[in-house]
Formats: sequence, structure tokens, C-alpha cells
Amino acid sequence: MKGADQCPRCASRRWGHVAQPVTGFYARVIRVCANCSAAWEPFDEADLLDAGERYSSFRKPCNNCAFRKDSPEHQDPVAWQALMDKLGWLDGHFYCHKGVPIAPESENGFAYPQDREHKPDVRKLRLCRGFLNWLNSREAKAKLAIQMLARERQEASP
Repeated sequence: MKGADQCPRCASRRWGHVAQPVTGFYARVIRVCANCSAAWEPFDEADLLDAGERYSSFRKPCNNCAFRKDSPEHQDPVAWQALMDKLGWLDGHFYCHKGVPIAPESENGFAYPQDREHKPDVRKLRLCRGFLNWLNSREAKAKLAIQMLARERQEASP
């Protein structure tokens, strides 16, 4: 992920805005690189918690964050539970999609930077503000406590 004014794939500053139909998933306006054709949801550096750190979380959740109560992800309880299970809350992380190349063919709709082992390259990602807020909720604390107890029991059994 490059700076807010650069293409996240090739770092070009030659891009244009394209209006998208309202889908509830991708932002209504995206940027498209004139150099490599990558598309991404733009963000304003002023919205970062620490504007001097480009991988800082935002001050508040994005307008199309998966952790909003009215998000498409929340509307399907089975899909939401599958996401919760996939994250494996004790060790899981959820990364922000702003400034990440859009990849509709991918599992999650974005081409997050990966390391050599094809895992998220955490050095080039920012944690999702909605996820961080959720971690501080009663629901998350209860789930984490249950998961920690289950792990302790599993480790204690012979």
C-alpha cells in the first residue's frame, strides 16, 4: 500500500476517479490508475489516527466497513458467523480495504499485499478501525474469553 495519492500497485500518481453503482460493497467512487489500470478505494490521510504513519488505522470506521451493523456482511447471519470463525479471534486480524487494489475475483474482493508465503504482509496493511472497535465490544470480549478457556482446556488435557 503506497501513499494516499499513489496507485497501490505501481505507485503512479496518474489516476482518475470513476463513479460506481451503489452496491453496498465497494465505495461509490474509486480511483483507477492510468499507468497499470489498478482500481482502489481512495482515502484521505487526514482521516488516519496518525497522519504521519501511512499504515495507521483510521479515526473511525469506513463508510462501507464490514463491521458496520448495516453492512452487507452483517445482513447474512450465516456468512457473518463464517467470517467470525475464519478469523479465529484469538489470533485473527482484519485489515482495512481502503487503498488496496480491488480484485472482485479474489476471496474477499481485494488484492491485499502478501509475503513470500502468500500470507498478508502485515508491514503493508492497516488494521480495520471497525474491527478494532468491535474487539473492544462486550460481544468480542465474551467470544475471546470462551475461546481462551477452550484453548486452555485443550492444552491441559493429556
